[in-house]
Amino acid sequence: MSTSLSIGEFEITTVQDHQGMDRNPSEIYSEVPGTAWDPYRDFALDPDGFYRSQWRGHLIRSSNGGPSILVDTGMGPGPHDHTGNPGELIDSLNALCVSPEEIGLVVITHTHGDHIGWNVSYDGDSARATFPNARYLIPRADWDHYSQPENSNDAFDHSVKPLETLKVLDLVSGVHEIMPGVSTLPTNGHTPGHQCVLVESNGQTGVITGDLFHNVAQISEQDWCPVFDWDTTISTRSRQKLLGRAERENWVVFSGHLGIDKSIGKIVRNEGKTFWKAF
Repeated sequence: MSTSLSIGEFEITTVQDHQGMDRNPSEIYSEVPGTAWDPYRDFALDPDGFYRSQWRGHLIRSSNGGPSILVDTGMGPGPHDHTGNPGELIDSLNALCVSPEEIGLVVITHTHGDHIGWNVSYDGDSARATFPNARYLIPRADWDHYSQPENSNDAFDHSVKPLETLKVLDLVSGVHEIMPGVSTLPTNGHTPGHQCVLVESNGQTGVITGDLFHNVAQISEQDWCPVFDWDTTISTRSRQKLLGRAERENWVVFSGHLGIDKSIGKIVRNEGKTFWKAF
């Protein structure tokens, strides 16, 4: 299932990869007291008190031509431990009549495993770029950090490092123009180089947020941080800054992990607090 929305000349489409596991908020937001969730339980948690992440990418296509852009590549082929099922990103692209060969740019918001999983495919020990005609844009600060032996992990070594040897890697930092109307927007903190992708066209703006937030409660409680955040002070500041701007400037927000039925929305204010209004 995919959901699309136009931002001027651009169409942004969610590309589902896999339904993630149920998350216990007391484990993921370990500094947040259980009672603090009470105002949000009806819409931020399931009836059993959990919430479920979804893994996905986003496809950006322009009606005026130019390369197709894939933002993030999900968790990868699998099969995944919590379901035993494979990832679905390539099948989801095929359902949109888009082949891996048609992707001209892959933009990674950050290098956690559930956003890089389809970067590289393997035939035995032989690696190849899953999107063979694409340049892969990786945040430089993530590359620098996770390339250090003390910070390395299997996902990065498996799905990011080979891009250098395959000669498809471009390291980006700051505000980087991907193509006219599409640029990266630094939102460090979740990882050292976490970035969002800003799409601007014909007076409209959309933003693909990666892991700037994981649960709709964070739209109201912007200082709530999941245990995955590398630096909670920086991630809070990034979250507050971007969500504040999205509210003031009426941006459309494409979330990284919210359920498919509420993954696209806007930041609205009611009685002095901000909330998520899903489309």
